[in-house]
Amino acid sequence: MPTQFDAFISHGKKDSKAFAIKLYQRLTEQGFNVWLDQNDIPSGVDFQNEIDAGIEKSHSSVESDYCRKELDLAIQLNKRIIPILHVMVSKECWDHLPPAIKKLNFNQLCFHDKIDFEDAFPGLVEVLRRDADYIKQHTRILTAALLWDSNYKQTRYLLIGEERKQAVAWLEKRFVDEQPPNTPTDLQCEFICESTRNANNLMTQVFISYTLDDKTFMVKLSQTLMRHHITVWMAQADYDSQTQVAFQEETKDSIEGADNFIYLISPASVQSKICEQQLAYAFSLNKRIIALQLAALDFAPLSKIAQSWQLIDFRQHAEHYHDCADKLLHELHEDAQAKALKWQRQNYNYYVVTT
Repeated sequence: MPTQFDAFISHGKKDSKAFAIKLYQRLTEQGFNVWLDQNDIPSGVDFQNEIDAGIEKSHSSVESDYCRKELDLAIQLNKRIIPILHVMVSKECWDHLPPAIKKLNFNQLCFHDKIDFEDAFPGLVEVLRRDADYIKQHTRILTAALLWDSNYKQTRYLLIGEERKQAVAWLEKRFVDEQPPNTPTDLQCEFICESTRNANNLMTQVFISYTLDDKTFMVKLSQTLMRHHITVWMAQADYDSQTQVAFQEETKDSIEGADNFIYLISPASVQSKICEQQLAYAFSLNKRIIALQLAALDFAPLSKIAQSWQLIDFRQHAEHYHDCADKLLHELHEDAQAKALKWQRQNYNYYVVTT
């Protein structure tokens, strides 16, 4: 595991260099491992690459308003961003800040010339220690997910054993009465779900059938499901006739190993022979079919199968996506709980009979 940092200090070299060094020294005295470019970039290496690596491995970013590239990367990686007001900024400078930064509380940590450093410093220490375990886990999982992604998502880079269980617990943690310090990235969600799928012999909770016309919606939906630790298999919709047979066999295995078959029903999917085959095969296996209606259409050609599926109307998904997604998540969680209860009863009955 590469070295991780409690904070990455991003600062304006002209106005805040001396302040950043002092901040680095005081945080180090408090036991924090801090990344600061004055201390942590070896000579003769690519400056921007080293900064990017420092942000990836840091739990928090302590920001000024001069470091847009660093700030953009921290936002992209869903890092906890702690704004420190060291130099009062103009309205023009404020207007150029990303919306994700403007919404932060800049009055929480003021270190400008009218505030004594030692009076303000304990507030920063308190923020850095708040939810520290959750944020450290965010960094560990992010580092592992980036390694997996950079190695073409090979299975050998997935999480296993206790490390995977801890990652699952982290992903499923909910902050009920407070805002989370930061949120999982889509890559982290996919990485954890793929680790779970691998641990379950490639079986999944959901198989999604879709066409290329609906791929944008499919990607959004799969990200929503994986954020709730629901494992997903997305059928490849763009294979050609030469590879169709091989993919049909792979698709059959995936449908067989999925608890739920989600059919994105649209004008394109109703006309798709591939979706028709997938749907018919799921129906023949008595799989639970959940149809997500994306547009107004005629259900007559699907009347037999339509009688057995659960239908959720996503036609207004642009405006009401989250409400519709919540209905789907509720259905999937209810099904998972029912299966778990059934397994417990079967396991208990087996134990009674065999003993």
